[in-house]
Amino acid sequence: MRYECVKARSLLSKPHVADSWFHMNRSLNAYRGCEHGCVYCDGNSEYYHVDNFYSHVRVKENAAEILRKELKKLGFTSRTELETETLWSFLDDEDAKRIAEKVPRKLVIGACGGVSDGFQQAEREHKVTYRILETLLDYGMPVFILTKSDLVLEYLDILKEIHERAFANVVFTITCADDEVQRVFEPNAAATSERFSALKEIRKAGLYGGVMATPIIPTIGDNVENMTSLAKATRAANGEFIQFGGLTLKPGRQKEYFMRVIDRRYPDNCEAITRIYEDNNTYGQPIFKRLPVSVMVLGRHICNQVGVRDRTVRQKIPHEHESNNQVLGVLLDITFRMNMFFGMPRSATKPYWELAVRIERGVDELTKLRGEGELNQHLMIDNSMGETVEEILDTGTCKALDNLEARIDRLTETQIETEIRTSPDEFV
Repeated sequence: MRYECVKARSLLSKPHVADSWFHMNRSLNAYRGCEHGCVYCDGNSEYYHVDNFYSHVRVKENAAEILRKELKKLGFTSRTELETETLWSFLDDEDAKRIAEKVPRKLVIGACGGVSDGFQQAEREHKVTYRILETLLDYGMPVFILTKSDLVLEYLDILKEIHERAFANVVFTITCADDEVQRVFEPNAAATSERFSALKEIRKAGLYGGVMATPIIPTIGDNVENMTSLAKATRAANGEFIQFGGLTLKPGRQKEYFMRVIDRRYPDNCEAITRIYEDNNTYGQPIFKRLPVSVMVLGRHICNQVGVRDRTVRQKIPHEHESNNQVLGVLLDITFRMNMFFGMPRSATKPYWELAVRIERGVDELTKLRGEGELNQHLMIDNSMGETVEEILDTGTCKALDNLEARIDRLTETQIETEIRTSPDEFV
């Protein structure tokens, strides 16, 4: 393994708008390259222009400094600067809140879990992710972390400080319930059992947390036994959710390496997987009709049976109105279900997505607007969408989302009938 210290010229990604997967606004990578060596990782593809992705890790030693400059350029002020300029420590809570509300809306920063894991082994020596977290704490930014490492537990103290000021959401990628299978596909990452143990500790510490079961490998991981074990372990660890997702294989280096491993370790599955990805879709998408099962549909059924949420949770950012957060969360659930379960066209999702974007970027408190009779005018929506917003404010859900989920549940009853019949004891 080769580590090379480099100077980053920029760090934050382009803005994520109305992100229904991770609910974050910007992401970053502390490292370029990842020694976890996950066989399916699309970071290994030519798309990212990184040679020797698994064996040559570039350490962005000035990442925290660049992050500080970028946040300041976006109009944010750190606590250190506020204390110097306004004698912050002498202000009462209300005055401090008024000052905080004058700065731009806080961003949820994906501080770990981009292309390269911020808690890979290099972090033990170089501490780049830790310095990034120190910066985000100083700026009071909410933090989203996606990792395959239990090293995150060594940073519990600073994560709890971030959680007190904004929030810290620590999510673990876990796709294989069996540690031996996991080691084939994620040879240098923490074991599945270690990740679930870490999630349990994260939740005990009062932080948000759950599981991204992505990618589930077709013909190997997309069965009732594996997925139910993951859901049950998530519930046992007090995880807030487990969200299942499929595998993409970009043509070129990523797909070729993955298929070599499949041919060597799972030869009986090689032909089926080859057929699923044989059209070499530019984005790595499978031929969906050839998949043995929809992991999202099967995953929802399993989650319903086990008693754990099958969708990520959108947390409320500092100074965000509760009603706005509630409506935004439902709108994002609607667009997610439409896109990922039914592949609905943009024309169908557009009204919900555009309203989600508008609310996320900042509008007045929705309950206040409703009371003043200005809800539709202020949000620039028609009466039908206005009724949907009012329904969410009254009940926490709406007919549009309830109907989508009912459709998914009807799909489940027919689509996975064979799966359940072959493993009837899994749901007892």
